[in-house]
Amino acid sequence: MKLMTKGIVAGVLSVLTGFSLSSAQTTFPDRSSTVDPESGRTIQHEQAVGERVPQDRVVVKDRVVERRHEGELYVAGFGGYTLGHSFTNLDGTGTLKGTGVESLDLANSAVYGIKVGYFLPTHRMNWLGFELEGFSTSPHLEQQNGFSDGSNLRVTTVAMNVIARKRLGCHDRDRHDRTRHATTYDKDGRHYDKDDKDGRHYDKDGRHYYEDDWSPEDENARCPLQIYAGAGPAIFFAQTSNRFASSSENGEVGVNALAGVKYFVHRKMSIFGEYKFNYAGFDFNEYGSAASAGGSGGITGNYKASHFVGGLAVHF
Repeated sequence: MKLMTKGIVAGVLSVLTGFSLSSAQTTFPDRSSTVDPESGRTIQHEQAVGERVPQDRVVVKDRVVERRHEGELYVAGFGGYTLGHSFTNLDGTGTLKGTGVESLDLANSAVYGIKVGYFLPTHRMNWLGFELEGFSTSPHLEQQNGFSDGSNLRVTTVAMNVIARKRLGCHDRDRHDRTRHATTYDKDGRHYDKDDKDGRHYDKDGRHYYEDDWSPEDENARCPLQIYAGAGPAIFFAQTSNRFASSSENGEVGVNALAGVKYFVHRKMSIFGEYKFNYAGFDFNEYGSAASAGGSGGITGNYKASHFVGGLAVHF
């Protein structure tokens, strides 16, 4: 009799245990993701099944995460001061050959120019950019007794730079995170420009929606201070003239190098200070000098100049 009683109790306990397991389930969230073929957005699924939920009922929340990477375009104007170094390794040609003068001093001058640049959109490479700039200066060749009465000199430079930058002074990202703003659809897929009553965002298909659109402007607001440096080939257009003669040297290839610091006063506007160095070789076939009067004489040499500029940039 006792054995029969024990068997009946064990059977009842096994039935109750099976029923409780089928009625109460606890699962870990399923965070798998798929790609929406229409919009190309990543859909992350969060599936949670609470206790005592029937097996034929599954609660699923869709979270649509849209990630977009944007490049950074900027346009800037600048002006400043040219510190003329010298016209070195000078060699005379024609009637100026063998003068024994090794260099001519360059005068200080004003400089002005514009630039346009672009930083790459990828997250790992957004420190790398490319820049095209043009600027003009007039570091005149100064007078030198026995050789030159001085000559006007204008140099226009078109440079193509590769730029590397480093962001500094960064704040907490949440302070500048615009991705928490409301989307344009409510949970029923209707156009809506504020949060729904539940405080959540939905896309046009009624799925829970998060924007993960972190733009360069957001990053500039978060990290307002930047330092940068760059270099690249440059094309120089030079012209010299005085009361004796005039000559030009167009399309001479040289080097442009720069370094600077930039501060964002607004997420789309910055001010900057910059140093530039230029180097190129010039060949003036006709150089106006008392020593070459009545004949044809020219000079060749290396042009070197430093520029200290400041400017304003607009970022897009």
